Amino acid sequence: PLLACLALYGIDLACAAAVPAAGRAFTANMAAPFDLMVCVPTLFYVLVVRRGGLSPLLVLPVIWAGSFVSLQFATPGQFSLLLPLSVGAVAVEGCIAVHELRRFARAYRAARTASEQPLDWFSGAFLALVGNERAARLAGLECTMWYYAAASWRRAPHVPAGYRAFSSHKQSGYVAVVGVMLGVMAVETVAVHLLVARWSVLAACLLTLLSAYTVLWMVADARAVVLNPLLVSDTELVARWGLLSCERVPLALVARVGSQEPAAGKRERLNLAAMGAQPCWIELEEPIEVRGLLGAPRTVRAIKVSPDEAAAFRNAVLPRS
Repeated sequence: PLLACLALYGIDLACAAAVPAAGRAFTANMAAPFDLMVCVPTLFYVLVVRRGGLSPLLVLPVIWAGSFVSLQFATPGQFSLLLPLSVGAVAVEGCIAVHELRRFARAYRAARTASEQPLDWFSGAFLALVGNERAARLAGLECTMWYYAAASWRRAPHVPAGYRAFSSHKQSGYVAVVGVMLGVMAVETVAVHLLVARWSVLAACLLTLLSAYTVLWMVADARAVVLNPLLVSDTELVARWGLLSCERVPLALVARVGSQEPAAGKRERLNLAAMGAQPCWIELEEPIEVRGLLGAPRTVRAIKVSPDEAAAFRNAVLPRS
């Protein structure tokens, strides 16, 4: 499909170069805009977007590209389809944007009703648009970061009825460690900016923006750790860490809870513990499937957590196993 679209571009360019001078204006002002702004986007929609169940938003860059290329070959001073097609393209783009925003909102509301995790809200909404789990999860992670960094400060940890919460950030001093790291980064960012600015102001500004973005991620993750404690009910453990991980473990599968290293290999372990905290390993009778950063599945037999009340956590989990 993509080759077919590129072939149309090649045909138009070849025709523009081969036609006689008398017909060059017609080719550049009439045929090329119609092909590149109507035929190519339509072909791309039918063969790629519709067949793959993707969002029509992906057609918009194809229209923009066709408009840009047509503009380069347009003959000035003569009538061209470029202007009316551009006006029509704006109307089409507006309709597509409104339609997809409504779809996104519906999917977001449905995901928010089904889950308490912000990552699930945004990933579910983007999945309805792009149809690709990895791409949806990446976009969801970005939105989740902004949610925790900017919109979560009046929210308290959510503990559903029938669950007991166990925090993981107090004994380890995780939030304090993040605060110290942020202070060091602030000093380092200023120093690096002043140093690099001697050679390139643009490079210095880009590095500063990158540092600010890193700070946002650190603040968001620390906030997510506070708002997402471990949860234990009569039937399951909800193992969470920050904004990245939330795994449900049936208590019937728990074989052992303790500080000793498990026999499971490294690839069969899931680390959800704070840095430098006393480890608490949960070994399972059978492996369970968990999701990685980009949603890729893998199986684990042991989960490492760091509850502040390790003894109470162990007693809450083991008697029901």
